[in-house]
Amino acid sequence: MQTKSPSVLSCVFSSILFIIVLFSACSVPSKGNRDGKRPPFAPIAGTDFFEARRAFDNGLSFDTIGFQQEPIWHIRFVNNDTVLIYSTDVDSMIRFPIYYDHDSIFHFGTEWFRVKSLDTDSLLFQRLAVQGLRVKEPRSNVYMKFYSERFIKDSLKTTIDELRKPSKADTAFIRERVERANRNPESIDSAFSARHGVELTSIDGNLTVERYEYDEGEELGKTAAYRYLYPEFDIEIKDVYKEFYYSFSVLVDEYGKMRVGKFVTSPEFEESRKRVLQGIIDVYLHNLMEIKPGTTLGMPHSTLIMLHVKGVP
Repeated sequence: MQTKSPSVLSCVFSSILFIIVLFSACSVPSKGNRDGKRPPFAPIAGTDFFEARRAFDNGLSFDTIGFQQEPIWHIRFVNNDTVLIYSTDVDSMIRFPIYYDHDSIFHFGTEWFRVKSLDTDSLLFQRLAVQGLRVKEPRSNVYMKFYSERFIKDSLKTTIDELRKPSKADTAFIRERVERANRNPESIDSAFSARHGVELTSIDGNLTVERYEYDEGEELGKTAAYRYLYPEFDIEIKDVYKEFYYSFSVLVDEYGKMRVGKFVTSPEFEESRKRVLQGIIDVYLHNLMEIKPGTTLGMPHSTLIMLHVKGVP
């Protein structure tokens, strides 16, 4: 019953598992099991648990900027000291040590957790934000619900893929956000990041467009969801009236129409620069590209993207 999520989060998660093994000594406490109270994993050793739901403490898996908490973990405890985590990269389980701290807090794989409940067929973990080996409680507001393979099949009579789908509350929340964004297509404050981002495709030989790719150094410190939360594109246009290069954000509405967002210039040049940028959008980008709006849960909505546009005479 191993599942392979195609999401950005799952790909990045599985890719960094090997790196974490090498550097785990730098990210775990030097003294484990400080209060002697270990969560009893041994009784559930050998059972496959699949993460069915990951949500904030308000019960939603989305926040206001469009970030989605995705349930992707498949784990199997070996004993009180070792856990196996499924990796999509190698299509197998990878062994990790379990490091204990105190108050049911432990670390394995890439994360810190607090055990909230531990049963034969279900687990509830609180995902912790830790800095300097101190738990930042206000930011530790994400909960992960696991079910055993047997419980999913025999008791719930469903599949893990069905359980991982967004809830009715998620859909209602996103629908409200979509309606607000589309009522205010020129408002950056109303827009939010699309789970399936804007697609830009050249329809003319004079324009090329590619997703902006981060250098190796730039990627350090960026979260797994950074790519869809803050999409960037490189665009080159040939046969323009004069050479130019501008970096600026644009709002892409539910119909694929672009409007200038933010850019950097001196205050006295703001209005003229905005006219120039909107002119590039209207003359070149709207005519030389197919623009598909971003969507979340299948609903198109206004979203913000970053463009790096180069003009070559």
